[in-house]
Amino acid sequence: MPRMTPHPIFQLILSASFVFPGLALAGQANPDDYIGSKQLVLEVRYCECEATKPDSRPSDLLPGFLEESSILRVAAAAEDKGFASSHEVSIGFEFSRIKNSSGKLKFNYAGTYTTRSGDSSGQGQLLLEKGQWVNLFGSLHESEAGSRHANVAVRLVEPDGS
Repeated sequence: MPRMTPHPIFQLILSASFVFPGLALAGQANPDDYIGSKQLVLEVRYCECEATKPDSRPSDLLPGFLEESSILRVAAAAEDKGFASSHEVSIGFEFSRIKNSSGKLKFNYAGTYTTRSGDSSGQGQLLLEKGQWVNLFGSLHESEAGSRHANVAVRLVEPDGS
């Protein structure tokens, strides 16, 4: 069987990468580098805590929820669909523009949040105003040990967080 020898250019590149390892490394990556043409960021917050008071609007999130919750950020555009997940939460979404409305987008979603107490999920369609938090779905488990809340909220912001 004939023995194959590596191409001379490949040998040179391989040798150079061992001699000059710094040449093979690119500059420090920044999350903004990966946003690309996406103009917005969907922020998904989730927590095993209470997000809103029972008689309040879905946009009136409690300060404790914002402080305690974990966050998942996803690049998005005004006409976009996507999916994001972490170990605990997964959400599929779609945005579409609304005629004659600046700052508001139609937001379709379906998501699941898995906690120690179980799963909660939700799906729906709503108007999402840029910068405004909205509690999407959650659950309340009552037991002898007390109440356990689980909630998922989202907002749409500029890539710089505003």
